Order: sequence, then structure tokens, then C-alpha cells
Amino acid sequence: MRVKPLITSANPVPDTAHETLSARAADELATLVGPDGTPPPATPRRAPRRGYLMAAVACGAAVAIGAVTLFSLQGDPAGPSGHQAGRSSESAGAGEGTDGGISADEPYFDSTAELEGAANVIVRARLGSGHETTGDGVRTTVATAKVVATAKGETPGDAIRVSYTTPGSGPETAGLTAGKEYVLLLDKGEGGDYVLVNTTQGWYEVEGGAAVAAKDNNVALSPGVRKALRLAPQGR
Repeated sequence: MRVKPLITSANPVPDTAHETLSARAADELATLVGPDGTPPPATPRRAPRRGYLMAAVACGAAVAIGAVTLFSLQGDPAGPSGHQAGRSSESAGAGEGTDGGISADEPYFDSTAELEGAANVIVRARLGSGHETTGDGVRTTVATAKVVATAKGETPGDAIRVSYTTPGSGPETAGLTAGKEYVLLLDKGEGGDYVLVNTTQGWYEVEGGAAVAAKDNNVALSPGVRKALRLAPQGR
């Protein structure tokens, strides 16, 4: 019965304990817990200047990266894909396949001098029947043409092998037909075959002794070429 009241009223640090401390101990204790036993308020810590500087630098770098990315996307004419659309030439038949096959741009000549200058060989020839081959999605006809007259270059004989995209196999093909006579403006191709300088301008059909240009060809042959090929003058 007496133990419980003693525990309840026990004071581990009696008030008289301060009287037994030395003057130095009392001063140190007052510094730690205050003269009335309450700890003094803590001195506020000041954030280091270095921390603020690092935060400012990080924010500036983020803003700079965002600005560079934005201007890069706006200044790229190709857009995000990186891909820039190009302008195709007026005629594109040298590598056209069927239904979206391979296609290749080819030059279009604006003058007679440019057109005839682009050809290594200019001949008047009768086109024979040929055989068709397919490579890389392109249908090609290889036919033998019987040379009637030559206006430029030299041929290996009185017949040459002509390779051209099979008519009707693409949107831009030469309208050549076996058995008809043509003026052919040719380049030397791979394997010894000759190819048209242009699927639109590389051939003229001979009708009534005159050279008739294809539908989309507005360039006429020169008088010298027509004379060498024994063709009628222009306009006849």
C-alpha cells in the first residue's frame, strides 16, 4: 500500500539537486535546458548557397534543351519523320513496274540539241518481236531492231538489240510495237543492249516517210538527222 504512493510521487531529479551542483555545472545545464528547464529555441539553418546555385543551373539546362528541341522540329522541313518529299521529273518510265512497282525519274529534254546530244546512237530501224524478262519488279522487253539508216554513232552491224520497259506494264512506257519502223535515240546499256534515252522522247514512229513524235514529246528532230535517216522534211 505504501509502495504505490511512493512511486507516483517519486521525483528522480529533486528540486534541491540544483543546490548541490557546482557553479560550472549549473551554467552548462542552463545552457542545455534553459534556466527554467525549457530547451532554448534552435537556431534556424540557412540553406547552403551552393544548393541554390545547382538548382538554378539544372532549371536553366532543362529550359535550354526544351528550346533546342522545339526549334529543331520547327526548322526541319522534313518533319519528325526526317523524311523530305522531292520533286519528280516530268517523265518517269525507265524503271516503272506494274501496280506500284519500281519507278525511276528520267530526264526530259527541252530542245532538239539536248535530246540528240544525249543519245550515243540515232538510227532508223524496224523493230522485231522480242521476249520479256522480269527483274526487280520491272517487266522489260528485249527485241532485235533491223537498222535501216544511221544518223549518229556506230552500230555493231545491221541489227541491234534494244531493251525497253514492256508497253502497258506501267504508267510511263514506250509505245513500241513489233513490226513497225521507228527513229530510236539510244544509249549503250548493260550487257551490250541499247536503251532509249527517254521513254517519251527516245522514239519517233515513221509514218509516210516522216518521223512522228509521241504524244507528250514536243521536240522535233533536227534537219540533219532527218536527212541522214532519209526522212521527209518537217511538216510533210
